[in-house]
Amino acid sequence: MAQGLSTIPNGSDVFIDTNVFIYGLTAQSAQCKAFLERCSREEVTGITLFECANDATHQFMRAEAVQKGHCASQATRYLSQHPEVVRRLTDYWTNTQRLLALNLLFVPIEMKIVTGAQPERANEGLLTNDSIITAAMRDFGVLSIASNDRQFDAVPGITVFSPTDIP
Repeated sequence: MAQGLSTIPNGSDVFIDTNVFIYGLTAQSAQCKAFLERCSREEVTGITLFECANDATHQFMRAEAVQKGHCASQATRYLSQHPEVVRRLTDYWTNTQRLLALNLLFVPIEMKIVTGAQPERANEGLLTNDSIITAAMRDFGVLSIASNDRQFDAVPGITVFSPTDIP
């Protein structure tokens, strides 16, 4: 069972999932924003993968394309077919720069994490990205994750902290 983001004790090491960046940096969740600010002030050590930052950048870009009326759905497909639209998008990069400025620890993915992710998929039924996250957490000794993804609730040895202001 997930606990609220605001209950993370100061001094904790917490892995940050992509959705927390999305919710916090796009003002969808005041709790995610406050948590990211705590990371920035080093009250909590926020840890993530560059892959999560890349995923957030992709999601920011897709959302901007939809918000600006370039497409209503299938934004990735639309953008891949319309590079002229991609060239005009800028807000997504502003959000990415804000993410990169948060004073986070970015950990690398090495072969042992890629191979360590397979048991996470086989034992816990996690999809690829989530299994990479849990394998990285185990490799770096991080026992807590900030995420709104419910599948982490069932992973043994990991404490999940989630926003409660997201429907």
